[in-house]
Amino acid sequence: MRNPFSTSNLASIFIVACSALALGACSDAQPHEGQGPDPFVGPETYSGNAYSWDGSWSPASSDFPLSGLFDDLYWDGHALPGGELSPILPPGEWDWKEGSLLSNWRNFEKNLGRFEPLKDDAGRQYGWTLVGNQPGSLDYAGPAAYFHGSSGTDILNLGSEGSIHSFGSNMGDGPDVLVFDRSWTLDFRTGSSLTGASRDNDIVIAGCHGNTDDSWDITTTTIHTGPGRDLIFVRDLDRAAIDAGNGEDGRTDAIDPSDGDDVIVIHGNMHDSRFYGGHGKDTMVWYVDEVHQTTQWLGPSFFGAGGMGDALWGDDGPNRLVLAIAEDTPVVTARSSMGKGKLLLKEVVPGEDDVFKEDAPTAADPYAYYCSPCGVGPEGQKTIVLQYMSADGKVDTGYVGLTAIQEVQVGLGPSARVYRIDETTGKSAVDPGLEIFEVPAVDLAKYCDAR
Repeated sequence: MRNPFSTSNLASIFIVACSALALGACSDAQPHEGQGPDPFVGPETYSGNAYSWDGSWSPASSDFPLSGLFDDLYWDGHALPGGELSPILPPGEWDWKEGSLLSNWRNFEKNLGRFEPLKDDAGRQYGWTLVGNQPGSLDYAGPAAYFHGSSGTDILNLGSEGSIHSFGSNMGDGPDVLVFDRSWTLDFRTGSSLTGASRDNDIVIAGCHGNTDDSWDITTTTIHTGPGRDLIFVRDLDRAAIDAGNGEDGRTDAIDPSDGDDVIVIHGNMHDSRFYGGHGKDTMVWYVDEVHQTTQWLGPSFFGAGGMGDALWGDDGPNRLVLAIAEDTPVVTARSSMGKGKLLLKEVVPGEDDVFKEDAPTAADPYAYYCSPCGVGPEGQKTIVLQYMSADGKVDTGYVGLTAIQEVQVGLGPSARVYRIDETTGKSAVDPGLEIFEVPAVDLAKYCDAR
């Protein structure tokens, strides 16, 4: 029997139920506060509740049962051929083919683990958490692709030594939690407006352990967080991308209309990686002095909106890059003045910074394609060039492209300076009226050690 509480069926069932019951039974009563997943309560600036890591979701009584929480076939524990009762599962591709009922699920359960329901104190289910067969070090790949994500809170905590690789998937709606230490050959979505954008504030911790050498743990990976107000912590990247708000499943030439104000915090080593803010007022924090540099250049590109086409300049932000460096770092505006211990915010040089250069190796992939520099926008905007060299000379970023980034913050303390950038000329000036951004005080170990 098909799930009557699927998205397509729930609305009509709820109308019938309300007609048959007393009117008060269909009121929007406040939910009974549940215990929720304690390890996933957010930081002070993202105060969590029983249902979501950041407190963004408090379902009313009338919201239950939630549509999209269960698989269309395996939602009720019905009898299978032979008399065995089926498991109750989240949405997924759990059958291999006709006549091979639940073979994909058995593969998942044997090699990865099982899903346990998340319920509030009233016993109402609002999501799922994965309980891995290898707590703390789950290798999430292969049959992992069969899970399609639910409309509620989904928690994929792979542990402080966990890895995720070699597939692509989507966690769907809801305030989801994704935690892992290593990844490779991955194109993963915690949400997308194409598959649903409801209550989709997600938190991602990609990299639980810092490296003391020049190695990378997040490689050939793209994480798309899609709609909502997302918080991403990532470290030690090589040939990777963090997409906090590109549209149409993460195309770089589109912006997700349901995206909010995102924060990306970047620790550790960095090489040849890209960061996209999408829609909203986005902030990217880079702990550049943590890099153990052995390559000639670091090669990141920061995009306040998208990375190609109309999406390049399709959002006004304002978007900010925060550099976690000394607050008194001198800022220069010409390449000739650059040296150790300085930050270059380069003024635009005609014929050099106003040209369009595509990244040819990514041209065939609409989810990776980007440019730097990106030519001239509809209002004369251009890609602004930044370069930082540490005082000891061990870190030299080389040229870093900032596209649709209107603000640069130097330092994190009370004496930090925030520069407003003129996107047409590259001229920059400290604006004392701009508030200093403070990094959310998230206890990353609390997340990483929860499994």
